[in-house]
Amino acid sequence: MVSQADALGVSGRLRMVGHTEDMPAALMLADIVVNASTDPEGFGRTVVEAQAMGRVVIATDHGGAGDTIINGETGFLVPPGDAQSLANALDHALDFSTEQRLAWGEHTRAAVSENFSVRAMQYAVLRVYGELLD
Repeated sequence: MVSQADALGVSGRLRMVGHTEDMPAALMLADIVVNASTDPEGFGRTVVEAQAMGRVVIATDHGGAGDTIINGETGFLVPPGDAQSLANALDHALDFSTEQRLAWGEHTRAAVSENFSVRAMQYAVLRVYGELLD
């Protein structure tokens, strides 16, 4: 991947950092977070963590990512295994100005707080229990 980035002349725009124990620090260094998993995840914690840090997120549209991203509003969803769609989403996100990325980040942080905070999840569970008891 590194040699391909070199060949394309984009290696200065990428960082391959490997494993890290400090995900908040890693996310703060990123402008865009890509979760291009080929196997669906149950919830999509990586996606929500990146959104909570105000990052533009591109993820494959299966598993939990489809539940946590509103395509084009709180992130970008691409079909699993579709390299061209992933490239198009990256091109679009890379075209964001600093102001657009900051505004996007404020919006996604608010969406995470509204939908995935401890309080929001508690209310969601209580609603389900209420429906089951009715």
